[in-house]
Amino acid sequence: MTEVLQANIFFIIASIATVLFTLIVCVILYHVLKIVRSIRRMVERIEAGSDMLAEDVEHFRSFVMQGSLVSQLINFFMGGRSARRRRTRDVDEE
Repeated sequence: MTEVLQANIFFIIASIATVLFTLIVCVILYHVLKIVRSIRRMVERIEAGSDMLAEDVEHFRSFVMQGSLVSQLINFFMGGRSARRRRTRDVDEE
């Protein structure tokens, strides 16, 4: 084989390898982009959920700070049911 023929064979093989390498890199990048998009969607959902959770915690915090929670719990356990029973008993006795 002459040197020119060997050089031509080398350049053909190098060109085919370069094209295949470029195609493989493009396929890999395509899949990486799909993964990044799905991660971005998940992060947006998590952010929306955390915003909603923060609003709920703020609402609960204001509810507790106003004393509504404590008074409702006391009424529920102590006064709410027993007061109703007393009222119904008092009405029944009359």
